[in-house]
Amino acid sequence: MQASTSTNLFRDTLPPSGAYSLSSVHLSWQNATTAIFHAKLNGPPGSPMWARAWLSTEIGTLAESASPQLKAGDDVTLHVTLHTPETPQYAHMRIESSPLNTQHVVSLKLS
Repeated sequence: MQASTSTNLFRDTLPPSGAYSLSSVHLSWQNATTAIFHAKLNGPPGSPMWARAWLSTEIGTLAESASPQLKAGDDVTLHVTLHTPETPQYAHMRIESSPLNTQHVVSLKLS
């Protein structure tokens, strides 16, 4: 993980459900422990939605962040800071049509 690394190689883990989806998903590293996720939220015009981002290993989640309520068409930026010495293996992001009602999940295997 390098502070200047940026990528857009996220792949669907859970394909978009209905009209809700993430697009233009990017990950960059502010430093060795803080990942910055960026994405555009797509959905029915004016619809409320939320985004979540997290870093994980095969065993489970290491750190996560959630957005406040946003609307379709908004861009979202989430900072996820690790508070553990474990190295994340995956980066994930999802869009929700209501809190915890997942509509689309994308993931990236970290090298």
